[in-house]
Amino acid sequence: MRRPREDPAGRHDGWGSEVSSPLALAGFLFLVFVGFTLLAMGPLISIDTYFNLAPPPRPWVPVLHVMDRIGQRAVCLPVLALAVLLSCRRVRSWRPAWLAAGAVFSLNLLVLVLKVGLGRGQPEAANPAFFVGGMAYPSGHTSNILLVYGLAVFLLGRYRRIGRAWTVLMWGLVGLLSVAMVGTSLTLNWHWFADLIAGLLVGGAVLELVVAVDAVTPASVLDRGPVAVLLALRERLRGLLEARQRT
Repeated sequence: MRRPREDPAGRHDGWGSEVSSPLALAGFLFLVFVGFTLLAMGPLISIDTYFNLAPPPRPWVPVLHVMDRIGQRAVCLPVLALAVLLSCRRVRSWRPAWLAAGAVFSLNLLVLVLKVGLGRGQPEAANPAFFVGGMAYPSGHTSNILLVYGLAVFLLGRYRRIGRAWTVLMWGLVGLLSVAMVGTSLTLNWHWFADLIAGLLVGGAVLELVVAVDAVTPASVLDRGPVAVLLALRERLRGLLEARQRT
């Protein structure tokens, strides 16, 4: 794919407010996450146990299981893939695809590290303690909701150039899905309340980092597809080997 000479997004021209603002927000969300985690280890435990006492009403369970799928990768990633495809076709560049791939990989790696490192017990074991070998904190579902669906809206707004009204509507839908995911997981007793809020904080922080990376990275970078990148790397390695042989 080739990008037109004119940058359709009108960005990627330096460290202005388009970089500093999302970086500042990402840093703020990270600090909130750290503070919230400290609270979750103590004062918030009573709130967690309050929300996870009663089992879900049996007639609700089938519907709740369906609603829970909105946070699963099998559902949200195809939505993101469609947004990426539309964005790539609009700007004739692989840039949206690279941004999406890097964001999803980074989020899942970060959530995995946090889950293993913090080791919070599951609600089904009635143990809200940390460092007990659990995998509850933070919630991967809520982090996926905010990052994946939010990234889809960001890419469509930035590269597909959808109208402002559609952008506002879709951001509202992301917020609605986030609330629905929190309520669903709480009702099914699959996560503590703090796990779900922490997931939203992590997803939001990664999303803002992606916005900052997109703003600071020059327009010519991330333009080529994986095949072209591999060929360029092969040529670079070949040049290095030839230079070594000559010496």
